[in-house]
Amino acid sequence: MCKMKIARAEYLRVLGYLSGFILFFAPFALFQKGLAMLLGLPELPYTIHNLCFRIPIEHLLSGRFFAMGTIALVGTIILLLTALIFGPLFCGFLCPAGAVPEYLSRLVPCKYKINWSKYLPVSALRYGFLFGFMLAPFTGGLIACAYCNFYVFDLLFNYSAFGYIVAYSSSLLLTMLFWLVFFGLFTQGGRGFCLFFCPVGAVQNLTHYLGSFLPFTKQLFVRQSTCIKCNLCVKACPMTALKLEDSTLVHDRHICILCMECVKVCPTKSINYGCNRKKDD
Repeated sequence: MCKMKIARAEYLRVLGYLSGFILFFAPFALFQKGLAMLLGLPELPYTIHNLCFRIPIEHLLSGRFFAMGTIALVGTIILLLTALIFGPLFCGFLCPAGAVPEYLSRLVPCKYKINWSKYLPVSALRYGFLFGFMLAPFTGGLIACAYCNFYVFDLLFNYSAFGYIVAYSSSLLLTMLFWLVFFGLFTQGGRGFCLFFCPVGAVQNLTHYLGSFLPFTKQLFVRQSTCIKCNLCVKACPMTALKLEDSTLVHDRHICILCMECVKVCPTKSINYGCNRKKDD
C-alpha cells in the first residue's frame, strides 16, 4: 500500500510537469493565451518569452517592475502571490526546466554526485546571486536572458525536437552544460542550477519564508516528536533542504521547493504540508 501511494504521488508530480509544459511553453502556452484572452490583449505567437518571470524579477529594485509586458507582469505577480500563500509549488510541480535534470540525475550512481550543502552555504549563495541579479540593471547590464535555463529547455524540447536548426550562443551552451550536466547529472538531486542560479526559485523561496509568519499560509512542517530519524526524507529531497543535525531533522525553507518527496517517503507521517501554526515539536 505504501509503495502504491509513493508511485501515485510520483505519477501526479510527473503529470504536473507535463501540465507545466502545456501551460507555459509553445506550441501550447495555454497560460499566456488564457491571460491574453482575460485581459483583452491582441493575439500573439505566445512562447515562454511572453511570460518571462526573470526580467520582471531583475527589475524589482530598479523601479521598472511595472513597466514590463502585461503578460509577464501579471504572470510574475501571480507567481509571487502563489509563493506567498502556498509556497514555491511552481518549482516542485510545474517547472519542467527544473524537473528534467532532476529525473535524469537518477540515472547516475550516488557516488558520482556532489551534495553541495555539505561544502557550501547554499541558502546564502542562493540569495546572494538573487541580490546580484537584481542589481544588474544599476550597472547598465541585463543578465536575465544570458543564462536562462527556461530558454535552453525551450530550445531543446520545442525547437530541436521538431527538427529546427538553432544557433546556440556561447552563454546558452554554458548554461546547458551547467544546467543539465555539472549541476544536473552530477549533483545530488539534480537541482544544482535551481539551487544557485535560478532567481525565479530564489524569489519564490524568499516570498514563502516571509509568508510563513502569516497564519493563513501553507508550509511544510516537521513533527520532531514522531520523527524516527530514518534519513529517508534526507535522501529523497532533490534540493537537499533536509538534514539531520544532532538527532534533529532540520528543514531549510530557503531552498525547499515543496515537491513533497519527503512527505511521501516518511513512514511515520512526521512531515506534513498545511496551515499548521504550532511550532515544530
